[in-house]
Amino acid sequence: MRWSVEVTFHASKQYLGFEEPQGWSERAVERTAPMAMLLYTLIVHWYASEGHREARLRIPPWYPRKSRPSFADMLSTLKRLSLQQRISTSGLGRWGSEKNVPTPGKPDQSRGVKCKR
Repeated sequence: MRWSVEVTFHASKQYLGFEEPQGWSERAVERTAPMAMLLYTLIVHWYASEGHREARLRIPPWYPRKSRPSFADMLSTLKRLSLQQRISTSGLGRWGSEKNVPTPGKPDQSRGVKCKR
Protein backbone atom coordinates (compact mmCIF):
# COMPACT_ATOMS: atom_id res chain seq x y z
CA MET A 1 0.00 0.00 0.00
CA ARG A 2 2.72 2.46 0.94
CA TRP A 3 4.59 1.89 -2.30
CA SER A 4 1.55 2.75 -4.43
CA VAL A 5 1.12 6.00 -2.48
CA GLU A 6 4.78 6.85 -3.05
CA VAL A 7 4.44 6.15 -6.78
CA THR A 8 1.32 8.34 -6.93
CA PHE A 9 3.08 11.29 -5.31
CA HIS A 10 6.15 10.84 -7.49
CA ALA A 11 4.08 10.78 -10.70
CA SER A 12 2.04 13.80 -9.56
CA LYS A 13 5.21 15.76 -8.94
CA GLN A 14 6.96 14.70 -12.12
CA TYR A 15 4.14 14.91 -14.66
CA LEU A 16 1.48 17.24 -13.25
CA GLY A 17 3.52 20.13 -11.87
CA PHE A 18 2.79 19.38 -8.23
CA GLU A 19 6.47 19.78 -7.34
CA GLU A 20 6.82 23.41 -8.42
CA PRO A 21 3.45 25.16 -8.12
CA GLN A 22 3.22 28.72 -9.41
CA GLY A 23 0.76 29.95 -6.80
CA TRP A 24 1.08 33.46 -5.43
CA SER A 25 -1.72 33.52 -2.90
CA GLU A 26 -2.20 31.28 0.12
CA ARG A 27 -5.42 29.84 -1.32
CA ALA A 28 -3.70 28.98 -4.60
CA VAL A 29 -0.97 27.11 -2.75
CA GLU A 30 -3.56 25.25 -0.66
CA ARG A 31 -5.47 24.19 -3.79
CA THR A 32 -2.50 22.95 -5.81
CA ALA A 33 -2.04 19.58 -4.10
CA PRO A 34 -5.73 18.59 -4.13
CA MET A 35 -6.07 19.64 -7.77
CA ALA A 36 -2.98 17.67 -8.82
CA MET A 37 -4.25 14.60 -7.00
CA LEU A 38 -7.73 14.99 -8.51
CA LEU A 39 -6.20 15.26 -11.97
CA TYR A 40 -4.08 12.18 -11.31
CA THR A 41 -7.18 10.25 -10.19
CA LEU A 42 -9.20 11.32 -13.23
CA ILE A 43 -6.44 10.29 -15.64
CA VAL A 44 -6.02 6.87 -14.01
CA HIS A 45 -9.79 6.33 -13.94
CA TRP A 46 -10.12 7.36 -17.61
CA TYR A 47 -7.32 4.99 -18.57
CA ALA A 48 -8.82 2.09 -16.64
CA SER A 49 -12.27 2.59 -18.14
CA GLU A 50 -11.54 3.80 -21.69
CA GLY A 51 -7.91 4.56 -22.52
CA HIS A 52 -6.47 1.08 -22.11
CA ARG A 53 -8.20 0.04 -25.35
CA GLU A 54 -6.08 2.47 -27.38
CA ALA A 55 -2.87 2.24 -25.35
CA ARG A 56 0.52 1.66 -26.91
CA LEU A 57 2.62 0.34 -24.06
CA ARG A 58 6.16 1.60 -24.48
CA ILE A 59 8.61 -1.09 -23.41
CA PRO A 60 12.12 0.29 -22.91
CA PRO A 61 15.11 -1.96 -23.64
CA TRP A 62 16.15 -2.04 -19.99
CA TYR A 63 12.71 -3.29 -18.86
CA PRO A 64 11.69 -6.07 -21.28
CA ARG A 65 9.30 -7.69 -18.79
CA LYS A 66 7.19 -4.58 -18.33
CA SER A 67 3.58 -5.71 -18.10
CA ARG A 68 1.70 -2.77 -16.58
CA PRO A 69 1.39 0.79 -17.83
CA SER A 70 3.06 3.58 -15.91
CA PHE A 71 1.40 6.93 -15.30
CA ALA A 72 3.56 8.31 -18.11
CA ASP A 73 2.03 5.71 -20.46
CA MET A 74 -1.46 6.69 -19.34
CA LEU A 75 -0.76 10.38 -19.80
CA SER A 76 0.82 9.92 -23.23
CA THR A 77 -2.20 7.86 -24.34
CA LEU A 78 -4.54 10.64 -23.19
CA LYS A 79 -2.47 13.29 -24.98
CA ARG A 80 -2.29 11.27 -28.20
CA LEU A 81 -6.01 10.52 -28.29
CA SER A 82 -6.92 14.11 -27.40
CA LEU A 83 -4.75 15.40 -30.23
CA GLN A 84 -6.19 12.88 -32.68
CA GLN A 85 -9.72 13.88 -31.68
CA ARG A 86 -8.93 17.56 -32.08
CA ILE A 87 -7.41 17.04 -35.52
CA SER A 88 -10.23 14.81 -36.77
CA THR A 89 -12.98 17.17 -35.62
CA SER A 90 -11.25 20.23 -37.06
CA GLY A 91 -11.18 18.74 -40.54
CA LEU A 92 -7.42 19.11 -40.83
CA GLY A 93 -6.85 15.36 -40.68
CA ARG A 94 -8.14 14.81 -44.22
CA TRP A 95 -5.91 15.09 -47.28
CA GLY A 96 -6.24 18.42 -49.03
CA SER A 97 -8.32 20.02 -46.30
CA GLU A 98 -7.98 23.77 -45.99
CA LYS A 99 -10.56 24.28 -43.28
CA ASN A 100 -9.64 27.06 -40.84
CA VAL A 101 -6.21 27.55 -42.38
CA PRO A 102 -5.87 31.27 -43.11
CA THR A 103 -3.81 32.41 -46.07
CA PRO A 104 -1.72 35.53 -45.48
CA GLY A 105 -3.25 38.55 -47.23
CA LYS A 106 -6.59 36.85 -47.85
CA PRO A 107 -9.65 37.21 -45.63
CA ASP A 108 -10.05 34.54 -43.01
CA GLN A 109 -13.31 32.82 -44.01
CA SER A 110 -14.18 31.70 -40.49
CA ARG A 111 -14.20 35.21 -39.01
CA GLY A 112 -14.26 37.55 -42.01
CA VAL A 113 -11.09 39.42 -41.04
CA LYS A 114 -7.76 39.79 -42.78
CA CYS A 115 -4.78 37.90 -41.37
CA LYS A 116 -1.86 40.07 -40.31
CA ARG A 117 1.72 39.14 -40.99
